Amino acid sequence: MTLTRKIANFIREPLIEKTETMSHWYWLLKTQFYYHHFFRRIGPGSRIIKPLRLKNVENMSIGSGVIIHKHCWLQTEPNPAQRPELVVGDGSIIGNFNHITCVERVLIEDKVLTADGVFISDHGHAYQNPDRPILEQGIAAGKPVVIGRGSWIGENAAIMSCRIGRNCVIGANSVVLNDVPDHSVAVGAPARIVRRLNQHTNLWERVSAANS
Repeated sequence: MTLTRKIANFIREPLIEKTETMSHWYWLLKTQFYYHHFFRRIGPGSRIIKPLRLKNVENMSIGSGVIIHKHCWLQTEPNPAQRPELVVGDGSIIGNFNHITCVERVLIEDKVLTADGVFISDHGHAYQNPDRPILEQGIAAGKPVVIGRGSWIGENAAIMSCRIGRNCVIGANSVVLNDVPDHSVAVGAPARIVRRLNQHTNLWERVSAANS
């Protein structure tokens, strides 16, 4: 579409859609010309939309065409053993109020969609000392997190120290503590697999509780 055509379409838009279009361009320009100075990498076409909270963004890599919506909290924490790495792949969309934190590695592959209120972490809080407040006991590292290409994470889900395969669906309010294989649907707290793609028939089939 030519620039003239884009301008003509913008003029014809209703006022509320004009406002959305202008907001889109504002955050695109701010991300590409301001935020990219601080992150390890930000690819072309990506937008980071405020208000949000950021900490240690020099350890974060954002791919191309990524949208990070409002009120997210993205952070990496210092780790003496290795430099933490938080990666969001090309074309992924991070919903409002997501909290993503890592001390080692969190990898969100290409074209992942997260709904609002999702929590993703490769660590937790230490709690071994029963006489000391947990907030004073520091961080307990878990396993790296991987969310495979094309997966969808439902509203208010928690992904903690596990690997989710490609093209998976994680149901709303699920708490995922164990790995989920490719092409699976997992729900519940703790989450269990309820459907898997049959590679021979290309149909999604129910999984019994005993086999999940």
